[in-house]
Amino acid sequence: MLIEYLPGDTLIHRLDVRTKMFGFLGFLILSFLFLDPKYQLLIVTLTGLLAFWIKIPLQKIWRMMLPLLPIIISIILITGFTFTPGRFERVSSQAILFYALPGGRLGATVGGFLMGTTFILRLFSMMIVSSVLTLTTSMDDFTQFFQKMKVPVELSMMLTTAIRFIPTLDKKRRLILEAQKARGAKFNEKGIVGSIRSYIPLMIPLFINSIIMANSLSMAMLNRGYGLTRSWTSMREISFAPRDYWSISCIMLLLMLAVFVRFRLHLGGL
Repeated sequence: MLIEYLPGDTLIHRLDVRTKMFGFLGFLILSFLFLDPKYQLLIVTLTGLLAFWIKIPLQKIWRMMLPLLPIIISIILITGFTFTPGRFERVSSQAILFYALPGGRLGATVGGFLMGTTFILRLFSMMIVSSVLTLTTSMDDFTQFFQKMKVPVELSMMLTTAIRFIPTLDKKRRLILEAQKARGAKFNEKGIVGSIRSYIPLMIPLFINSIIMANSLSMAMLNRGYGLTRSWTSMREISFAPRDYWSISCIMLLLMLAVFVRFRLHLGGL
């Protein structure tokens, strides 16, 4: 998920944060309704169009998904061999492709591989839609959203500050990594113990930088009188506009259509 706010003037940027949170929840419900990969691919395409609309850099999405390739292969293999034919409704999904062990044991089902593909597409759609949410919503809007939800001010401040500093810590991590490589540090040692040992030169400076940043932030907050009063004000109050009502109506219609297709027409299952 991409965290850093991407300024823009699209319709998604102008929507109220509560509308975007409702849309995010709607996409989550939509992605868990269907088990058929074809429907999940349609959802991924829809979220991809949203990402293209707000002009998310494609290189960032590729860098975000590239480390997940081993996980993708593992999920497809695990589901292919662990989902038995009895777990599927369709006859085509119950078919056995091959057996991994002699004697007809540990069979790989068609439905298992399709279910693994569904899991992967569902993961992609959730990553994209969460990135769209965070890239089009400022931290001030998130803070007001927590306040509208009656979340304690201290907790909302902690959450938004933690989210705000994730891109900063990632930049620090890359700088420290390049600096340690320039000093001759190796990060490709084999084995679990070797991998942990190789990343110690990265984790220790990162922890120290995090502590220094937290201390500087606390001093800045104290100098600005944080905690002096319990009443909080905002420079810009969030409010619903006609576009928010239209967007919520469209999301609800889409969810109702999806529920009708899934449970009334009995489509989208395996």
